[in-house]
Amino acid sequence: MDADRNLLFGVLALQVDLLDSDRFVQACTLWTTRKQAPLSDLLIELGWITPADKADVDRLLERKLLKHDGNAKAGLAAMSADIKRSLAALQDEDILRSLADLPAPDAETTMGTVDGWVRPHDRYSLSHLHATGGIGRIWVARDREVGRDVALKELLPERASQATHRARFLQEARITGQLEHPGIVPVYELSQRADDQQPFYTMRFVRGRTLREAARMYHAKRSDTDAARLEFLNLLNAFVTVCNTVAYAHSRGVIHRDLKGQNVVLGDFGEVVVLDWGLAKLVDRRDEEAELPSVVIDEGVGEGLTMQGQTVGTPAYMAPEQASGHLEEIDRHTDLYGLGAMMYEILTGHPPFTGVDTHDVLRKVRNESPIPPREIWQKVPAALEEICLRALAKNPADRPRSASELARAVQEWQEMERREAQEERDRFFTLSLDMLAITNSEFYLVRVNPAWEQTLGFTIAELLSQPFISFVHPDDRQRTMVEARQILTGTATVIFENRYRCKDGAYKWLQWTATPDVSRGLIYAAARDVTAHKQAAETIQKSEERYRTVIAAMQDGIVIMDADGSIRSCNDSAERILGLSAEQIMGRTALDPRWRAIHDDGSPFPAETFPVAVTLRTGRPCSDVVMGVYKPDGALTWISINSQPLLDADGVTLGGVVASFEDITERRRTDAALREASAELARLGRAQQG
Repeated sequence: MDADRNLLFGVLALQVDLLDSDRFVQACTLWTTRKQAPLSDLLIELGWITPADKADVDRLLERKLLKHDGNAKAGLAAMSADIKRSLAALQDEDILRSLADLPAPDAETTMGTVDGWVRPHDRYSLSHLHATGGIGRIWVARDREVGRDVALKELLPERASQATHRARFLQEARITGQLEHPGIVPVYELSQRADDQQPFYTMRFVRGRTLREAARMYHAKRSDTDAARLEFLNLLNAFVTVCNTVAYAHSRGVIHRDLKGQNVVLGDFGEVVVLDWGLAKLVDRRDEEAELPSVVIDEGVGEGLTMQGQTVGTPAYMAPEQASGHLEEIDRHTDLYGLGAMMYEILTGHPPFTGVDTHDVLRKVRNESPIPPREIWQKVPAALEEICLRALAKNPADRPRSASELARAVQEWQEMERREAQEERDRFFTLSLDMLAITNSEFYLVRVNPAWEQTLGFTIAELLSQPFISFVHPDDRQRTMVEARQILTGTATVIFENRYRCKDGAYKWLQWTATPDVSRGLIYAAARDVTAHKQAAETIQKSEERYRTVIAAMQDGIVIMDADGSIRSCNDSAERILGLSAEQIMGRTALDPRWRAIHDDGSPFPAETFPVAVTLRTGRPCSDVVMGVYKPDGALTWISINSQPLLDADGVTLGGVVASFEDITERRRTDAALREASAELARLGRAQQG
């Protein structure tokens, strides 16, 4: 394919703002691998232009070729140096031939190319191209006199010789320069180049992202987190600032006519700036807000910039009267529609209307109603949807009366949300059964809920009248102050307990959960009365102590086993009878091979038939089971065992086993001696009778 013709198509698409320089270079990179396809088809395939866009650019291309007797290379003269360098880096032979020996710019492009890095005059040095629009482009430049970076705007080379574009450019500079407002970027200088008398002006350079980018990024990752809600509120705050900025411009008799998120920059340090007043128009001051003098434009400047039936603006954000070309109807209400379209993008992530091409979008703007934002994202607040759709009304008379009114409507919603959130917090604060409190850095309670009165008996006024430490038990004060000071340093949430004095002089145990707000020097805390729990714990502890005392005093050995069969406790008698220490007994199970047990007849006693093992397996008690157990020293001890299941609170689930056993070794010896004595007496009696 003809490289000159393909590159010229891309340059023209760039000039009419269908592409930016990055996409142009990317498309050319793809074209070097697929030269059998026209660059225009690849742009459609990438989704960067539509077939209708292609047809429009083709018409421009044919006119350009006709003007230059079919020489496509002549139309490439105005290509920027940045793009030339990027294309040359592709090292494609066809593209390199197209770039070689490009002709000098013709009469239509008297501003020259940027190949030589033309400087408007010695004060500014151009750094890099920042943005390109319909008739102009913006450079980041260095102001040598002041020593700062500025934005330098000039006409596109191909627009420089056209009187209407030059007049519109000058009007934009003068209007922007005379609108002195924090929301409008200040113009530093309007001048012209010494060599060709072409105009340029410099402005403050605002680093940041556009409102459109911020809105789309928010919706790409929106969530229900506090951070996401704060980001949404920040977008609305920026929108209110834009409304107030536009209201100021209206008060000076200026309407913007191209309001969209892409023309609003959110600076890195909180700035909100409305840019691109290139389509701005002066109107008569008819409202009461217009108390400042109108912007003064030199005689003849701005005349004929728009004509009856001409459409100006950006289609997706245009008001119906703009889309219809009814320029006599364009007034402040047209900007209100643009603000509504901007708000729609904040609420949904995209403009009110999209379509397959420009004509489709303009048709929808004129004839269709936008989809309600809540049908796109159901969490859009109903009140904000209503405000937005009112601003997007087809009939200008149905829109808000002013940009200030639109700003107030959004602010009133924000204030209502703030009040409702505060009321909700207050209701929670009041209704909570826990004792909620806010403490300052001087350790005074600055707010408490009614649960404090109910728990301690003091009135709220009494609680707030003195440092909270005065209510703390003397034995707990030092520890409490250590915790409080540590929290104020930014320590994460802490939990601790202390005793608080009641009005009747008694003390109650409180369990605290506290977290800091270091920036404000506050502690947010919640306390719960755990006095009954502490008393119950003390009662249980005392019961356990009595239980252990009783168990320890018993002559029988006692072992308690968990549900898994492990011994978790034993008494002293168990140690004595088994000849093992508590450490040696704990953790063993009935199946432990270290148990060596026998039946009465001397046969081994299988571990699975141990009484505790049977009870664990069946849940039934075992009684008076006799076995012989060998101690570590080899001595044989005979014991009688009883095992009883331990049930959980539900009365069904087996939680463990308690086993009691007594040493019957001496009893067995006595019984055996008695049996032997009885047998001997019987033998002697038989002998006497014989």
